[in-house]
Amino acid sequence: MSEPAAAIAESPDTRRKYIAVGLSGILALVGLAGFSNAALGYALFLIASLLLAAGLTMLAMFALTRWFDTQQLRRAYATAFWTGGWCYVLAVSALSGYFVHEALAGRIEWNYIIFGPVVLAAIIILDIGIWRIIVERNMPTMQRFGDLWSRDKLDQPALRKTLIDEVILHRTLLTVSPFRWLRHQLILWGFGLMFAVEVVAVAFREAFPAFGWTHLWDQPSHPVRLAFDLAYDLTGLMILIGCILALVFRVIVHGKPDQKFTDTPTVIFLLLVVLTGFLVEGSRLTAGSDFAGAGASFVGLAFAAISPASKTAYDFLWIVHAIAACGFIAYVPLKRLIHSCATPIGRLANSQVAILAAKKSRVIGGLFNTGAKDRP
Repeated sequence: MSEPAAAIAESPDTRRKYIAVGLSGILALVGLAGFSNAALGYALFLIASLLLAAGLTMLAMFALTRWFDTQQLRRAYATAFWTGGWCYVLAVSALSGYFVHEALAGRIEWNYIIFGPVVLAAIIILDIGIWRIIVERNMPTMQRFGDLWSRDKLDQPALRKTLIDEVILHRTLLTVSPFRWLRHQLILWGFGLMFAVEVVAVAFREAFPAFGWTHLWDQPSHPVRLAFDLAYDLTGLMILIGCILALVFRVIVHGKPDQKFTDTPTVIFLLLVVLTGFLVEGSRLTAGSDFAGAGASFVGLAFAAISPASKTAYDFLWIVHAIAACGFIAYVPLKRLIHSCATPIGRLANSQVAILAAKKSRVIGGLFNTGAKDRP
């Protein structure tokens, strides 16, 4: 082994990665052998979620403010991201081993046996896709110009203004086309907020019961359960209206230059996920005898009129919705939908005029220096 390769192999980061990968394999095997439980995996999941949220918060403080020492803050968010990311991997490994064991023992319903591998594959595809497109693809640029993006060189007022105007409110799009803006905001924030609701719901629906706490999802009229039902219906309705507006826009601009701003396959795919979700909810409400608090599921209640009430039909719709939802998660990094992650980063970067000018100057200087070296 060459000296550079040996140095990389002996580096602390590489050793930590080997340890984390090895521990992931051990957790999966322990769960598969039946010597683990769901509480371990969900505890790691909650720790990962908190660490990643803390990392994002500290990164935002690093980029948008002058608060706290730069080096300490950088180390803090890097540690939070690294530790949170590996806790997430450990959680998936532990839960995978445990649920496979439970499935083989016949203690899990058949629909969850199907859902488990599908959602795991979707998450892996999503993670790999986002890493390759957002991180790996931009790594050469960051290695070459990363020193220009120091905290003291950031134009933080411009960064904050761009974050609010272009990433959150999309004011430029509003001035160009209010119709496209409304469609975009409904789908983007409906999907984003629903994802956030689901992350929190996992804690109440799966993690807390695994720790022996009260299973709120078995109490349809519990205030916390009703709050989640209302949140799901509101965000789902946002996506539903956004998808309908997107299809209307596609008909209006057919054969016109604005057709390039449409993505009909993605809209239809997302619409399928939302409609099957509301049909599942409607079927659940139709089959249930207790409608206490059903008003929180007001959209599902509207779909109850066309939703089948039999257990067989409910199970079928549940599987269709689950597979469609997982398929859409895996679809995100494969098609144009990934721009919802990449575009905000690009807009924030473009707000840094001085840094971009320094980057341009370095590129031009490099070209001139190369030309001078090539001349006889």
